[in-house]
Amino acid sequence: MARAGGMQEVELLDGDEPGIEAGLEPGSEQPEAPVRGRRGLRWVVAGGVAVALSLAGTQWVVDARENAAIARLSEVPGVVPAFGDELTVARALPPGEVSSLWSGIESVGGATASLVVAEDGSQAFAAVDQRTGETVWSTPLLGPNVERAASRESAYGGGCQSDARPHEVATVAVCLVTDGFTRYAADDGTDERVPATTTRAVVLDPTDGRVISDRAVDSAAQLAVLPGLVLVGIRDAQRIEIVAYDLRTGDERWRHEEPREDTHGAEEASLYWGIFRAGDVVAFSLGEGGGLGLLSSTGESVRDDLRPAPGNGGYGVDPTTGNLVVFDYGVDGTQATTLLAADADPADDVVLEGGAMDLTVDDGSVPGLVLTSRERVHGWDRRTGDHRWESDVQSTGFALLVRGRVYLTTASGLAALDGRTGEVVWQREVPVAAVGSLATDGRDLLMSSTSGDAALGSDGVRGGMTGYDLATGEQTRHVPYPEGVGDVMMHRGLLLGWSPESEEVMRLE
Repeated sequence: MARAGGMQEVELLDGDEPGIEAGLEPGSEQPEAPVRGRRGLRWVVAGGVAVALSLAGTQWVVDARENAAIARLSEVPGVVPAFGDELTVARALPPGEVSSLWSGIESVGGATASLVVAEDGSQAFAAVDQRTGETVWSTPLLGPNVERAASRESAYGGGCQSDARPHEVATVAVCLVTDGFTRYAADDGTDERVPATTTRAVVLDPTDGRVISDRAVDSAAQLAVLPGLVLVGIRDAQRIEIVAYDLRTGDERWRHEEPREDTHGAEEASLYWGIFRAGDVVAFSLGEGGGLGLLSSTGESVRDDLRPAPGNGGYGVDPTTGNLVVFDYGVDGTQATTLLAADADPADDVVLEGGAMDLTVDDGSVPGLVLTSRERVHGWDRRTGDHRWESDVQSTGFALLVRGRVYLTTASGLAALDGRTGEVVWQREVPVAAVGSLATDGRDLLMSSTSGDAALGSDGVRGGMTGYDLATGEQTRHVPYPEGVGDVMMHRGLLLGWSPESEEVMRLE
């Protein structure tokens, strides 16, 4: 039954005076509140607090997991250091340091070790902290050289390499130390060779620069490193000779020789050839046919059947495994990529359709995936060669594999594919002028654009780094390059800026 008088206006008070909320006069005796009502009130309040705590806890767990995932990605090779909404120039890199940066060997505390030519033309194996430019340690290898000093920024000769395969830590460094070098002229493109009077193969500890062994070698020698061995290769008009020495003791372990019949003279024969490590074998140029020979770690010939197909082809080293890769681009437009096993056994060759795509970042979230591209993008099993999937997306060459997804550039912008199925997760159109290389800082997908493009900068002309959400492809930020920087390069966890006017290289942060 409805109460007489209908609806009444009620003023809600804060209840400081006992009994007022019950409509009693101050000082009146208060009735006992029903137990069930008191418990219900407590449950309502407690329930609200519990929901709030539950939501806060859930968000905390999500944030913690995301931060942990970003932290793990920061340790993956190729992931750039985190930066905010502004990029600044931390320091300019001297020309000599820039050239040695690409082949530097990881040392300690974020430093890389390489062969450094000083202002007086002397040479040393030195470790430099790439973030500060400070020299951590330096081991002198060759004294001052006036002629090399005069050509310091326009010459090359000598260098260092390590025994580490991709993503491994080096245990030794081997340096070819020589006073011979090639001076190149930027104006007419001609090179001048300055003959060597001394050439040595020096084995050092990459953590402190300590010399382990030192051996004189032929001035035309080239070096390669296998586990426990330094290989010294010579090629002239009559022969190829490769000798393996123990890295620690310098003792000879084996020698491989084979005759050659080159039409070039001895000097030309030694110019365009080389030896290099490919998995567990050493590869070397065979001669005019452009083929490769492969030797095992004990000196036996593994195979000599590797010849480029008619058309345009070549060889490389898989950045993921360190094994040999053969590229065949036929005159009829066909493309094929052959992956060799570590021991280069012909029975284990894996031939894939299309040209291999380099992954600038691979976090291992889709094990064994290798990508090729021609008219479409294909996913393959690296070990068996089984075809996993194909996608209608046409890639322009840049790709990352992060958190189970393949991110790549297309003719019209960006795309994300499921790394296990190839299905398109999202696509985003981007102005053609803004499409550049891809990277990630673990939080966003990052795409660089060069200055001068009508890209995404606020002034319409300055290039920059644009971030996109990894899950949705939505733009998250755009960070213009500092003044004077035209483009960026990502290398070994460093963000490097390049000036098109002065060709200066700067570290950004």
